[in-house]
Amino acid sequence: MHKYLTAVIIAAVLSAGCKEKEKTTDNNSPAVIFSFSVTRDPGTKWHIVQLNAENRINSDQNISIKICPEGGNNMFSFRAGEQELLIEPDDIGSLIKRFAGNPILYPTPNRIRNGIYTFMGDSLKMSFPEETRSHSGHGLVWDDTAWDFSIPEIRENSVFFSSWYVFSESNPRLKAYPFRNKLTVDYTLTEDRVHISYSVENQDERPLGFGFALHPFWKVIGSKEETFIQVALPYHMEATKDRLPTGKAEPVRGTAWSLLEPRPLSELRLDDVYLGAAPDSLVRVIYRSIGLQIQQKASADFTHVVVYTPDRDFFCIENQTCSTDAHNLYSKGYIEESHLQIVEPGKKTGGYVEYIIVRDD
Repeated sequence: MHKYLTAVIIAAVLSAGCKEKEKTTDNNSPAVIFSFSVTRDPGTKWHIVQLNAENRINSDQNISIKICPEGGNNMFSFRAGEQELLIEPDDIGSLIKRFAGNPILYPTPNRIRNGIYTFMGDSLKMSFPEETRSHSGHGLVWDDTAWDFSIPEIRENSVFFSSWYVFSESNPRLKAYPFRNKLTVDYTLTEDRVHISYSVENQDERPLGFGFALHPFWKVIGSKEETFIQVALPYHMEATKDRLPTGKAEPVRGTAWSLLEPRPLSELRLDDVYLGAAPDSLVRVIYRSIGLQIQQKASADFTHVVVYTPDRDFFCIENQTCSTDAHNLYSKGYIEESHLQIVEPGKKTGGYVEYIIVRDD
C-alpha cells in the first residue's frame, strides 16, 4: 500500500474509533448496528479490516467479516453469531502462502494447462521474473500484497469496504498477464449477507480476456453426514484425467455428479466444474447440525461453479465467471462453455456474489 494512504487510514481510524450506525427496518425487525475497525496484525503489520452487523436483540444473528488487503485481499473470516464459517489461516502471513478463507481468483480462476494460455492468437506463460511459485493455478492476485484500499464507510443499511489491484508497468506480474487493467473488489455487509462485487477496467489499447472467481473454504460443521450441499445446475463439464475440462458439457440428471437435490458431504468426492448458473440458481450449504444455511447468489456473469469436496475438514463451492482453463478453451472455439469475459479498450465490466445467511425457524 502507498505510504501516504496508510497514514491517512490510520489517522482516520484512530481519530474516529470504531464507527457505528444504528438501523431499524420499516417492518419493525430488530435494530442493527453497523460498525467497522481497521487494525494491524502484530506479526506482519498488515491491515485487518473488520465489518460488523450487530443485532441488539439477538446476538446469535450477528454477522461479521474480516479482510486482509495485503493478504491477497482475502475475506479470511465470516462469522454468524459465534460460529466461524470459513477455514481461517494459521497466521495472517500464511494468507499468501497457502489457501484459507476466501481467496480471490483473477484473471485465471483455477488451473491453466501447463501454465500456458492462448488469447487472440498470442501464446502467453503465466509466470514473471520475481515469482517464487508456479502460477499455473488460481491467478495472480490471491497471493500478492499489492492491493490498495480506502477506509470503510457506514451506509444507510450496511457497512462498505473498497479495495483494488492494478496491473501496470510498475507491477512485475504484468509479465504474466500483459494487459493493463484495474480490478476493484468491494465488500458490503448487511444484516443477513455479504455482498462482494468486482469490476474490471481495461486500461490497455487492446481487448483483454479474464475470469473472476471466489474460492471459499467452508468449514465442515458437525459431521459430514450432517453437512449438505446443493448446486442445482444442469450441466457438468467432462474432464481429462488431470481434471481439466475438455469443453464438452454433459447433463447431470441421473449421474453421480448430480447436485440438483441436497446431498451430504459424506457421499461426495468431487473436483468438478458445473455450468448453467443464473441469478436464481439454487446454490447453497446446509448445516443441519446448527440449523443454518449459506445461500450463494450471483449475477448473470457467474455461469460456472466449481465444487471441491476433498477428504478434509473443508469443502469449496466456487462461483466463477468462466470455466477452468478458460482462455485455452475459448481459443479452441468453446465460446459459451468457457464463458471467458472480454473487455474492450477503455471499457469496464463487473458483477457480484452474495453469501446469504438463512437460519432455521
